[in-house]
Amino acid sequence: MHESPLLQDAAMVVIAYWWRCCLIVLLLSLVVSSVAATDQPGRYTNNQFGFSFQSPGGWIYAHAPERNVRVKIVAPDGSPAAECAVTVKEYPKAGNARQGEIDQIFLVAPTIEELHEVLADGGRQLKVIKASTGTLDTRPTHVARYRLQLGFDEFLFGQIAMTATPGLTWSVSCSGRGGSPEEAEKNYQFWQKGIEALMTSFRFTKKR
Repeated sequence: MHESPLLQDAAMVVIAYWWRCCLIVLLLSLVVSSVAATDQPGRYTNNQFGFSFQSPGGWIYAHAPERNVRVKIVAPDGSPAAECAVTVKEYPKAGNARQGEIDQIFLVAPTIEELHEVLADGGRQLKVIKASTGTLDTRPTHVARYRLQLGFDEFLFGQIAMTATPGLTWSVSCSGRGGSPEEAEKNYQFWQKGIEALMTSFRFTKKR
């Protein structure tokens, strides 16, 4: 049986997205410029791409220079270092793909080896420690829990959730950052309840 052209387009979107975008999201821990803050959890809404989520209390909106990062938030100064970002990349040629066919791709559980091959592109010191499926709103996702060494004394510990809608690929990445692998994991765990609430609260607000 031959795959439909729409399913092939959806698969190409996913593959291209994984190789070109996911690792960028994992490296969002560098230069930060805060623009707003709140003492209580607040709801962020992006009307251009149609999504929203609940941010942890006290987290700060931060500048993200990467073109496809639509929003980045970071833990406030003086607290355990952590950040989350939403990346949305456009693929106009896949705009007519069927959502049901896209979903079928993400319903198949990935392996640790598959996600490691994707995220460790370029020989980066990244280790995927768990691979699973999940959901963002009603969309199935592929989820990776990872450790990443950025430099001699810069480490990340976190997770990234990936999915797609017609013409768009999505990722939500959250991580703790520290001067050692243990500190990065500890910082992630400090904020884990808020991070999980952010993931659970994520909503697609445009019908596609």
